[in-house]
Amino acid sequence: MTEVEEVWCRPKPKSNQDVLNYPIRLNNYLVALGGVVESADSAPTQASYDVFEMLSKQLDEQLDKWKQILSTDVPTYNDGVAQTGRAGAHRR
Repeated sequence: MTEVEEVWCRPKPKSNQDVLNYPIRLNNYLVALGGVVESADSAPTQASYDVFEMLSKQLDEQLDKWKQILSTDVPTYNDGVAQTGRAGAHRR
């Protein structure tokens, strides 16, 4: 989960200066693109569409990874926790 989160955003920033010390993440790029598109009184440029397409692909990749985590890793983890809970209950 951390891998997906770290591509999307910078978890747990330690200071307001962290944005200067660490690379920006996917969410920052999307917000910046929105600001560029919103600032014009005309239709988005082809470059804006191209950047949006590139960022959309990156986002889709991360969403696919997230769905994989939710469908396999989380149930496996939950089963492990349930087994540990049952084993602990028998020891009492």
